[in-house]
Amino acid sequence: MNTRHTPSLELCQELDQLCKEKGIEVPETEFIWMNQPIYDHMGRHHGASAFQIVYTRGRELLGCNNKKFPAPLVSEQGEWLPYSISGKNRDGYYLVCDKAKEDWHVGYDDIQGNTYTQQTADTEANARQKMLNYLIAEGIITKL
Repeated sequence: MNTRHTPSLELCQELDQLCKEKGIEVPETEFIWMNQPIYDHMGRHHGASAFQIVYTRGRELLGCNNKKFPAPLVSEQGEWLPYSISGKNRDGYYLVCDKAKEDWHVGYDDIQGNTYTQQTADTEANARQKMLNYLIAEGIITKL
């Protein structure tokens, strides 16, 4: 799977932890990070496991254990990121790709163009997830 469209395991674990702390219910996502058993070329399980991206929509999930973390697609993150944040003097968010540095920037600006906060990452999904995690941690987002 092309993991550029989903955030890293670490950012997804942070989202899961923040939402539990703040009492926010995470909507069902198309993909999740799931702890999966590792098999050798003969199909034998060796007791080891690793996190992998798994498609979930409409499927029953079977796995080695129950460790799962939501891995929202960029489109799902776009639905969760508010266009404006009322009462916080923020007008809207922007998303920019710096092709020279291969960095993505997500930030919130006011009407005059002043940036209040900005998150940078190597992929669009990671930049958006960093911004979501920041907004949840600061109490700006209270529902997804």
